[in-house]
Amino acid sequence: MKMLNPYLVSPEIRKVHRQLNSLPKVTTFLQSIGRNSLSTAKGYKTALVYLQEFLSNDYNYDRYTIDSILPSLQVGETDVYKLLDEFVNFMYKQKKITPTSINQYLHAIRSYLAYHDMFIIPNKFKYRVKVPKTFKEEELPLDVKDIRKILLNCHNRRLKAYLLILASGGLRAVEACAIRVSDVDFSIKPTKIHVRKEYNKTRVARDIYISDEATKYLKDWINFKYSTTIFGKNRSTEKSDNDVINKKSEKLVFQVQLNNSKVTPASLYIKLLNKFQEVLKVAGFDERKEGMRRRKLTLHSFRRFTKTIISDIVGKEYSEWFLGHAKSSYYVSKPEIRAATYAEKCMKYLTFLDYTTLEATGKNIEAKLSEKDREIHALKEKYDVDIALLKEAMLDMQQLLKNPSKLAEISTASV
Repeated sequence: MKMLNPYLVSPEIRKVHRQLNSLPKVTTFLQSIGRNSLSTAKGYKTALVYLQEFLSNDYNYDRYTIDSILPSLQVGETDVYKLLDEFVNFMYKQKKITPTSINQYLHAIRSYLAYHDMFIIPNKFKYRVKVPKTFKEEELPLDVKDIRKILLNCHNRRLKAYLLILASGGLRAVEACAIRVSDVDFSIKPTKIHVRKEYNKTRVARDIYISDEATKYLKDWINFKYSTTIFGKNRSTEKSDNDVINKKSEKLVFQVQLNNSKVTPASLYIKLLNKFQEVLKVAGFDERKEGMRRRKLTLHSFRRFTKTIISDIVGKEYSEWFLGHAKSSYYVSKPEIRAATYAEKCMKYLTFLDYTTLEATGKNIEAKLSEKDREIHALKEKYDVDIALLKEAMLDMQQLLKNPSKLAEISTASV
């Protein structure tokens, strides 16, 4: 569910947000939704904000709020299907909202109406409410060269470490923002990161791994964050990374304002996203999708890249587990085996700036290609020999067919 960026909305929209907080039926509904997912509740609130804005701007409904209009809808005084159809027109024509987002907002509004005993008949909704068609566009594929170019144009320590975790660990953007220092286990190789269930889309905790390269930049960021450079505090150079980790275990890895209790993964995401978009512009990847404000390359593109690489190298089942998707209940393996699989098969293809590893990987690929060339050459030679023998046998057979007496002699001799 798409949510409004609080740093980009107009004062009028903020006023509508505050207005919704005073509506009891809206508040009750959002509290119910928020029991399972606060992010879903925020997304639903965005949909209701748009609906309230529509009611305020339409002379047919400006006497209502989304709270007070419910009785009118329930008794049939207001046609709910006409209302929703006009809302779609308002969103598409005036607000320039994409069809995909409109469908999401309609889902939230229908949920709100159903919660208050106003049920929508699907077939009637289908014919009465015309939603613009959604045309899918192929996602921009990333490769190692693209990611390397982005990283080389990134001079922000925090953002570089964040992007390397996304690219080598396949995390969702907010999952990576929610990592605490205590969630990172540097004591094993490859480095293990625990993804908390509260910030996982499927609400299931999992452990993933990141590359040695990402580990290096993550350690550099943590050391820099707790150094005298930022906070002016004396820190003994004799202390190890683990001393820092144990002392600051409950702090978010990418949180800079350590004394600010209001910092959340969502707020970190917005700040990192803004910095990322600046890097995209410098690197030449700031192209937007046709007719949309959304860029072709997003933070989620790194997750797609990781999924593609791991699927090609190891297989679908392992990649589905690694990314936290639904997987077969029969696919099980021990943590040490999963870690070894990542370290031995995947890590070298998820490394972008470590030129020693890249060179070794390149040589390994060249060796494999040379071996394949030798195998192909051997098969070609065998093929040529087989073809020559076959042609010779066919000529002998033709000669025998032209000379029946000789063929009869061979038959008699064989008997």
